[in-house]
Amino acid sequence: MNFPIDFVVTWVDGSDPIWREKKSRYDGSIDTSKKSMNSEKAYRDWGTFKYWFRGVEKFAPWVNKVYLVTDNQKPDWLDISNEKLVVVDHKEIIFPDYLPVFSANPIESNLHNISGLSEQFVFFNDDMYLTAPVSPSDFFSENGLPKYNTALSPIIPERFGTGNFQINDMEIITSYFSRNEILKNGKFFNPKQGLKNIVKSLLYRNSQFICGFWESHLPYPLLKSTMDLVWEKEKAILEKTSASRFRNPSDTNVWLFKYWQIASGQYAIGNPKLGGLFSLDNAGSEFWDLLNSGKYQIMCVNDGFNVQDEEQVMKEFINTLEKLLPEKSSFELL
Repeated sequence: MNFPIDFVVTWVDGSDPIWREKKSRYDGSIDTSKKSMNSEKAYRDWGTFKYWFRGVEKFAPWVNKVYLVTDNQKPDWLDISNEKLVVVDHKEIIFPDYLPVFSANPIESNLHNISGLSEQFVFFNDDMYLTAPVSPSDFFSENGLPKYNTALSPIIPERFGTGNFQINDMEIITSYFSRNEILKNGKFFNPKQGLKNIVKSLLYRNSQFICGFWESHLPYPLLKSTMDLVWEKEKAILEKTSASRFRNPSDTNVWLFKYWQIASGQYAIGNPKLGGLFSLDNAGSEFWDLLNSGKYQIMCVNDGFNVQDEEQVMKEFINTLEKLLPEKSSFELL
């Protein structure tokens, strides 16, 4: 491929006393119960972030730049002199009047403002690990279109989930693209989507309205120009999201930009077996073996809300990642 591809990853150290004090100034009226989308667990750092960088260096050495987006934080072990690394503070991409923010939605909605970011980039949450070699063609087509697997799928109305954001995203999408246009452009019935996704789409293709898109929870190949375009068309809504210090049911999220690619047909179909979503809630020996096996190229390992023995699970998680990625990366200080 004759174009650069950058990686972008967001990270927060929820144990940082300065950050916690700043957050406490604003969250007095916010629900911080165990399962709240604004709870302490939403910001917890398991101490595994260095393995994200090790995975990138080992399994995606072709990446152009790695942009780490944080709130004036960096891991103690991070070598900021690495020529591939650029640390980006929130104030560099978000309007100052909206800061500080403690939600992913405003941060992820402003990634296109990163100075120097390539047109084609892949956005990672810090729980999305490369666990086997990946190539540029896993994320983009030869002509630069992002690759996704998707399907028609209803939005799940989960209390502390993402359903509200998806509804807001789809409200925008369906105001610009008709049902017929989405069905025509979406490539939902292409065999490359995989049997499970095709079956999902068949179940919902006769619905009167587009009910939503299935989400893989894997890294997001995105186009900076598409983010610019959606911002141009929906500036007021995206500014409202940008001003949300905490996750709010009225927010949009980063999937909006992915959905735009799908609804417009400006995407290519990816490998349905590239990766998977997993939870630490039920982590046991089978999961640790799977993580270390290389069966999947990418594994999104979700923290979950019901980890039974957190200390033991954290220990096993780190031990397994250490077995998979034992060598320090050039992103780590010697």
